[in-house]
Parts: sequence; structure tokens; C-alpha cells
Amino acid sequence: MKSFLLLMACILLTACGRKTTTVTDPGTESKEGLVSLFADPQFETGLYLKGDVSGVPSAGESLYPFGRKGTKPAWELAEWASKYLLHQNEMSDHNGEKRYENQGKLLSLVRDGNTTKIRMDVKAATEYDRPRKSGEAWPHLLLEQAFAVKPFLKYTDKLILNFEGRLVSAVSGMPSGSFNPDLHTAQFQLFITLQNLNPQSPSYGELVWFGVPFYDYRHRQLQVYAAQDIGKGDATGMFIYSLGTTDYMQGSFHDGNWVKVEKDLKPLMVKAVNLAKERGYLKGATLDDIRIGGMNIGWEVPGTFDVGFEFKGFDLKYQPLKEGSGH
Repeated sequence: MKSFLLLMACILLTACGRKTTTVTDPGTESKEGLVSLFADPQFETGLYLKGDVSGVPSAGESLYPFGRKGTKPAWELAEWASKYLLHQNEMSDHNGEKRYENQGKLLSLVRDGNTTKIRMDVKAATEYDRPRKSGEAWPHLLLEQAFAVKPFLKYTDKLILNFEGRLVSAVSGMPSGSFNPDLHTAQFQLFITLQNLNPQSPSYGELVWFGVPFYDYRHRQLQVYAAQDIGKGDATGMFIYSLGTTDYMQGSFHDGNWVKVEKDLKPLMVKAVNLAKERGYLKGATLDDIRIGGMNIGWEVPGTFDVGFEFKGFDLKYQPLKEGSGH
């Protein structure tokens, strides 16, 4: 998460305090008055490759599954602590499925009606020479985006998550007797940053990692997790609040079936920020200071597992501020 935090810190240079005018959003407003936070939800402009070392500039390569459009990609792809990095020259076309694949990963994109279906696999059996030990890094495959418009949480009436996904595969390659559930798993999850962007606040720039845990190899159902981001050298030290399964969905992605999620995350985000403050984070901040800043979605694989997940219809939409109510 470190480089994602650095990206958000760069955005602070152009952030401003609270205003009383309505912000114009570049997204498309739906008939329900909801506006997408995403730029380029169909991945038309490609994905900028961030490399394998968090916080270190990459070579600047991008993936262009649907051709180069002459526009900087809105999406980024992070492959932290990975041996095998994806490249544009690895792309193959399988009847319209744009497929990038190597020894360690698979990323595929295919148009599916009015959305783009994404598949993300990590082949951790090739990434690890032996089971991971405490304090060691682990491979990631994450799609990331910093939002061009960052609505204030307090003045966002709704923040709707739309998501439809399924677990494609999950195979353990852990040697007999080596599995330690405190160290080893595979997780497919969404994180949204709730960030203090008030320059007058003593905790300006600090954030809460708000998590939606779609899949964890260890558990069919997950409980709320609330703690500091630790466990590896580039951990941010910020507060993580990850939902419990029943907070946002019924059933389990463990069954391998398509599961559709539609949930207003706003009340749960407010709860996360308030808990962070109770535990000593976001010092001096109020809910008025918190903006919805960006997100990442994908795999973190601290164990020797070969895993795959696919999804479509993914969006985050907020209820824009009504004229005259302040922003």
C-alpha cells in the first residue's frame, strides 16, 4: 500500500480546504443522480504499470489491451514483490479476450455487454522458493485509481458499490505441515482510501484504508478487521478497517458462483473513520475533513497459492451534493 499512499500524498499538493460550491464531476450521472468516481470504467485508455517495488519509479510502461488512445491511462497496475512482471508484448487475443500471461500472473480483459470483464490470477507457486516467513513481502496484483474528484464523506449522501464476481480457482501449493494461518493466505479485496485533506489539520494527509474483503483462502465468512497496517517493510502504518462478510453481501465467494453486490458504503465508512479516531488515528481531524480519495482492487498472496478471480459491473458511485448544501 505504500506507493498508493505516496500517490495520494502527491495529490495533496493540489488539494484545497472545504468549499461552499458544488464540484463538477467528470463522471457520468445516472438517472438516479449517482455519479461514478471512476475515470475510464471500461479500461479504454489502458493501464500504467507501476512495477514490483513500492515507492520506486517504474520504467513507465503501459498495457493497451484495446489499443493506444493517445491518452494517459486512468488505471494503474501494481505488482509489488513479484518476480514475473506483465508487459504489453505478452498480450494475446483469444476471440476478443485480451490476455496478458507469464509464469507468475494472468490478467485478461474482455468486453461483456456494456461492461469490461476482468480476470486476475496470481501463480504464487512460481513466485515462492519456499513458504513465506514473518516480515517478508508477498506478491500483489492490484488495479489502482486515484479519483479526479474526491467528494467529502460527510456531504456524500450515498456511496454505492456495484460488483459482480466469482472465484475462478484457489489451489494450495503449501508443503505439508508448513501452512500457518497467521502468515499464509490469498486475499482478493477492495480498498478505498478515506483521507484527511484539510491542510489546517495536524493529521493532514493521513488516511483510513477501508476494505471490502471479497475472498480470503482461510475463511468462508470474515469478521470485521480493524488494526494498523503492518506486516511488511513498506506498510503504511495507517488504520485499516475491513468489513465483515455479512456487512455487504450474502453467501460466500468460496463456492465459485457469480455473486452480485450492491451496497451503500457511506454509513460503514463513517463508522470506520469514527473508530479510527477513537483509537488515536486522524488526530485533530473531524468527519468534515475526510474525502474519498482513491482505491485499489486485486490480489495479495502471502502464501503459496495459485488463485484466480474475475469480475464485471464494478463501479463506485456517489450521490452528488445538492446545490446550496455546501461542499
